[in-house]
Amino acid sequence: MKLRILLLFMCMTSTKFFCQQYYGKNETKNLPKVEFLLADGSKVNGFFVGYTYPNGTYPGFFDKDDIYNFVYKKTKGSEDEKFGANEVKSVKIFDDYDDVTNAIERLDMKYVDKNGEVTDKKKRSFQPLLYDGKIQIFGSNLKVCSGAACNYVYSKFYLKNAKDDFAVMPVDYDKLSLFNVGSMYDKMVEAFKYAGRDCPEFQKYMESFRAKLEDKEFKKEITAKFKGIRKKAYEDGKKSNLGYNGTQDLLGEYMLQAYLEFYGGIVREYEKNCPY
Repeated sequence: MKLRILLLFMCMTSTKFFCQQYYGKNETKNLPKVEFLLADGSKVNGFFVGYTYPNGTYPGFFDKDDIYNFVYKKTKGSEDEKFGANEVKSVKIFDDYDDVTNAIERLDMKYVDKNGEVTDKKKRSFQPLLYDGKIQIFGSNLKVCSGAACNYVYSKFYLKNAKDDFAVMPVDYDKLSLFNVGSMYDKMVEAFKYAGRDCPEFQKYMESFRAKLEDKEFKKEITAKFKGIRKKAYEDGKKSNLGYNGTQDLLGEYMLQAYLEFYGGIVREYEKNCPY
């Protein structure tokens, strides 16, 4: 039986503009300035309208890039124009003072397969940079909406060695299920080892970290921590009268930050052990 995706869109929590998919009707006075860096190295400026994203059925949906086209206007009064996702390397959004408020980059991806091997991913993903270091961390939240209700699903992260032209996924979200969640930590370790493959000391650290992840008490500690974060999000959402969707957004913010701290701690070990 095929699972039909009713409405699925990527919500990058660092920006409200990238949470808006394209419906064909837009208030031109609210369009922010945008700069596209294209694959050929040229830049195009205009006003950001939105993006189109893939529709389809499971599992073929997950073999597609998470954005199909970027829609923009050359002037606020001109007709909509499009860039295909394969034409764009990065997108920057500017405020009225020409300061960059948000940015996303196109990531060519690799993932750790069921045999523990790092393999090319069929698709690309556009993500904001969350941590800029020797190993960069990109990521965003995924929400699923049905009618007026939107639910936080999970936080997606991607690792990119600053020397590489691709990113590796610590978790292959497209293939995540109840049947393979047990191998998630092993794949995460392999992804970090691959991102930091040029540093023998970091390889040793990740093997010791793998052993730590297998410790029952440490697993309980992690589970309790993230359970507490969820509880706090619902409590804070209720106190602030955020409503259902607002509370789900807050939950996404809290979870994204918590995962970023977790992954960031590992990256800092790489930077400490690999100063070159």
